[in-house]
Amino acid sequence: MAFINFTKDHLIGIKEIDNQHKSIYKTVNHLYNIQHNNKAEVIEIFQTLLEQLKTHFETEENFMKENKIVQFISHKLEHDRAFIKYSSYFKKYKKGKVDLDPDILLSLKNWLNNHFEKKDSKLADLAKNT
Repeated sequence: MAFINFTKDHLIGIKEIDNQHKSIYKTVNHLYNIQHNNKAEVIEIFQTLLEQLKTHFETEENFMKENKIVQFISHKLEHDRAFIKYSSYFKKYKKGKVDLDPDILLSLKNWLNNHFEKKDSKLADLAKNT
């Protein structure tokens, strides 16, 4: 059973963004499944996840700027806060200051579901209305 499920309800109709969402969910599931494996493997997958998030956030933000979507600033701030939170945690984990806490994975799962369903799902509609 997957830790986080990507369903057709998560599709927003923008192929590049949909593909990125699918990949992020897949990587989160992979990280969840290996969380008790050796630290080097966890670090590698966590780093991959952060790179995916960074690329994805840039893609969405560029899309929003190009389409002059008014909610750009609040959307970007959500991205920035999430990226800072999870990359800061990763740095502490990598340095051995914290263990990989299942709560950080649950937090990430909740953030992704909430953000994708409540914010990203509106991107295609907002772009049509500009």
